[in-house]
Amino acid sequence: MADKHRGRGAPRHGGWWFLAAIVLLYLIVGWLDPRLSAASFSRFVSTATELLPVFGVMFLLLWLFNRYARPGQVVKHLGRAAGMRAWLFSIGAGILSIGPAYLWYPVLGTLRSEGLRPGLAAAFLYSRAIKIPMLPLMAYYFGMSYATLFVVCVLLFSAIVGAAMDRWEGQRLELPR
Repeated sequence: MADKHRGRGAPRHGGWWFLAAIVLLYLIVGWLDPRLSAASFSRFVSTATELLPVFGVMFLLLWLFNRYARPGQVVKHLGRAAGMRAWLFSIGAGILSIGPAYLWYPVLGTLRSEGLRPGLAAAFLYSRAIKIPMLPLMAYYFGMSYATLFVVCVLLFSAIVGAAMDRWEGQRLELPR
């Protein structure tokens, strides 16, 4: 897969090497301890079965986005010229997002290829630490002041990390090749 987001055209094969290493590891464990290998494979199948519907919804959302969203819209609302509303949207979407972070990587990758600023992607991922359903539990166990300070710090630092990412990516893109 070509690394579109960093401006390098060379294909990357790291994912295939990782897959090959895992398959080799499974074969070695299967040879050394077949019961452990069978239990591990059973757990893998169980986890994959649980995640399949989530991946289905994710791919449906990606398909809908690719079908109806135009690059100009993404650039207008989440690109370099986007203002405070883009930051609020990105941080708010991160707070409201559900599921594991790795399920959001393909969505963010698609948005990045359409013009999403790297800082907004970073702010989205950073603000995922705030989980609204867990806030009452956090306040109960740690106190209201702790929960409030936690939320304020995550919101503040998601913007700081996002701005730093925008600056770093901007400087990196300007370097001569």
